Amino acid sequence: MSVLTVSRDDMCYCPGCSHAAVLEKLAAAVDRLNIPPHKLCLVSDIGCIGTADRYFRCHTFHGLHGRSFTYAEGIKRYRPDLTVVVLVGDGGCGIGTAHLVHAARRGAGIKVLVCNNFNFGMTGGQHSPTTPGTGRTSTTPDGTNDRVFDLCQTATLSGAAYVARCSALDACATDYIAAALQTPGFALLDLWEICTAYYMPANKLSPAGLRGLSAELGLDFGVRSVGSPRPTAEPPPGARRAPAADTEVQRHENAQPLPWPRRVEICVAGSAGQRIRSAVGVIGEVAVAGGLHAAQLDDFPITVRRGHSISNLIVDRDPILYAGVDHPALVLILSDDGLKRLGDLSALGPESLLIADAGLSLPATTARVMRLATGDIAKRVGAAAMALAVLTIGLVRGGWIDARLLATAAERSLGGRYRDANLKAIQTGIELAAAGAERAAHAVLTVKE
Repeated sequence: MSVLTVSRDDMCYCPGCSHAAVLEKLAAAVDRLNIPPHKLCLVSDIGCIGTADRYFRCHTFHGLHGRSFTYAEGIKRYRPDLTVVVLVGDGGCGIGTAHLVHAARRGAGIKVLVCNNFNFGMTGGQHSPTTPGTGRTSTTPDGTNDRVFDLCQTATLSGAAYVARCSALDACATDYIAAALQTPGFALLDLWEICTAYYMPANKLSPAGLRGLSAELGLDFGVRSVGSPRPTAEPPPGARRAPAADTEVQRHENAQPLPWPRRVEICVAGSAGQRIRSAVGVIGEVAVAGGLHAAQLDDFPITVRRGHSISNLIVDRDPILYAGVDHPALVLILSDDGLKRLGDLSALGPESLLIADAGLSLPATTARVMRLATGDIAKRVGAAAMALAVLTIGLVRGGWIDARLLATAAERSLGGRYRDANLKAIQTGIELAAAGAERAAHAVLTVKE
């Protein structure tokens, strides 16, 4: 099974965009080298190529513009067993030049694939550091006198172990990508592309013309440098080190082993200030301490203290190789902000349990629906602990975990300044679930057959 989960037609890119070709060739190289999904991590930058992570079945990380190199290096240092690949555009390389240079200088074992289409495509075709001097863009309609930023020369002089340049549309691109993935140390591949929305029509650049442009600029295609990888610096004494590859989950010394079904996906949707992410994190901590695997993925706006707060949790007995929540078994909607963010609920089937605040107006769904007066629950445990209490109700009422085992596991594994509040919330949730949460919380229970 390929790590690429969609065909070119299902990708979001403009017709003829070279990004699709890059993703197909990356997947082909990964498959050729037999890199398993749980040993591959894609770090995507901002821009059109930043949407690529959704199409792969592996670890992914999406961050700020130009900062993908730093995230990737951090991941590689903590998990040296992973193959860490950066997908970045020419704009991101310009914004993050310092990070690029120092990652190469330090010999960071990351593999950088630059999707170089000579402009900022997502924001309207503006001039980028790699735009040729004669290139017309929305911000340089008459071209510029700027010297083109030579990514390969920069990486080579900074100490990269492998550097190459080619057209993303050439068949040899797969070979270059495979070589980069196999190279110890820092590797960079400058993949020249066609932006069919902006740069191509403004400059009459065709796919076949990429090689001619290379000759015109004196930036030759091919392998530009193969050097000796620089050793990555050892962490200082006492620094936290990565777990050994393929080790079992480390249980808390006082943890209660938790029986659990196969993969269970959970989505909790609410508002900033409801401690949504904290509630999900507590259950994830209890699960991991009980010998299970857990993955948490959060969604919240940059405002942090206002707007929606969404937290997804996956718990499984087996290692989690895909962190997407596609078929949530349990969905909690605790505010109008959360409901608006989730939007359409028609994808939820009768196998899903949907718990919602009694005051919300829900769209049509075939899921089993439980209504709770979350305000009354908040009065019992405090507003900051309400989400954890409701999540506990859902887990127990849904039959995913035994109430007694959950209480014991939480008692033995939880710590920190919020320990007492968290334990109270879990215990209250267990009591409400046992008493019939809809009656104890003065709520209405509606189950759709």
